[in-house]
Amino acid sequence: MPTVLTHAALPVIAAMAVGRGRSSRGLVIACAVAAVIPDLDVAGRAFGISSESLLGHRGISHSIAAAALIAIFGGALLAGRYRWQVSLPCLFLSALSHGLTDMLTDGGKGIALWWPISDERLFAPFRPIEVSPILLRGFENGKLPLVLLSELIWLIAPALLVALLVRILVPPHIDLDKGQS
Repeated sequence: MPTVLTHAALPVIAAMAVGRGRSSRGLVIACAVAAVIPDLDVAGRAFGISSESLLGHRGISHSIAAAALIAIFGGALLAGRYRWQVSLPCLFLSALSHGLTDMLTDGGKGIALWWPISDERLFAPFRPIEVSPILLRGFENGKLPLVLLSELIWLIAPALLVALLVRILVPPHIDLDKGQS
């Protein structure tokens, strides 16, 4: 998995593409949280749930179905503050980005992307990102710089480039605050 910092950073970078003052800080924070929520499955370890289980790490919490549930729940919490036509897709894509970026790592079990349709764990055909240890003590071996460098090269830099291109090439037309257009 990429680090929690990178999972949270991707929706923030996407908001940068929309533009300062045009994206709601509250919704951006909610999207960053939605992008991190799938990794709460690591708490299952404390209850004896193995990573091989669908309830374990990278299981159902990393699926498209879970991303939809995170978006619906988050949208309900944010109801009345933001237009659902904006908040639901933003929350869904943020939560979905977690599993998709985990698929790009060079370790772990793969993700249950298509659960409940399939229990199969999948990886992307191209896996350039150094897998991050689940627990902080995994960084004791000096792996943190390698993980962060691979995330910078393969996720953060490309996302910043796309955000910059969107800002330059696409005329702004979306305000995320409710009641504005």
